[in-house]
Amino acid sequence: MANTDIGRTATRLRWAVWIFWACVLLAYAVGRLGLTFGVVRVQAHSAAGDAPSFMMIADISILLLSVALYQLTKMLGAIADGDLFSARVVRAFRAFAFWLLLVALVWIVAPVVAVLLAGPDDASRLEFRLQMRDVLTVGIALILFLVARLLERARMVDEELREIV
Repeated sequence: MANTDIGRTATRLRWAVWIFWACVLLAYAVGRLGLTFGVVRVQAHSAAGDAPSFMMIADISILLLSVALYQLTKMLGAIADGDLFSARVVRAFRAFAFWLLLVALVWIVAPVVAVLLAGPDDASRLEFRLQMRDVLTVGIALILFLVARLLERARMVDEELREIV
């Protein structure tokens, strides 16, 4: 079944995720190191600020995003191997949704935590910005949990149909 259209699509998507993931990590590493290429200087910035505690939260976000993308590649690999509704696919998909939700929650609470870590001398005010991107990411992650539940139900129906035949 690995040669089906779904298997080929899953393989292509898996490669696309690997390439995207590598580009994100490379861009972040280059920016974090502040490398210069001729007249172009690449820098990484946290949405919360540029203090070390803020950049630590950006590092945590990249780490959590990496775990989420790894779980996505595990799911796509299982689908490419022919498992459409297996427990392995559902488990990896649910893990992807969970880690993506953690990324979104870090984005929401990060500014507050970073200010608390910086201390009263480093920050004169506490600013909490809730961006639409954050709310949308939380919403999408929660919907992915519903899709995982639907995949689990499809697996049960598939098993019932195999027992009948």
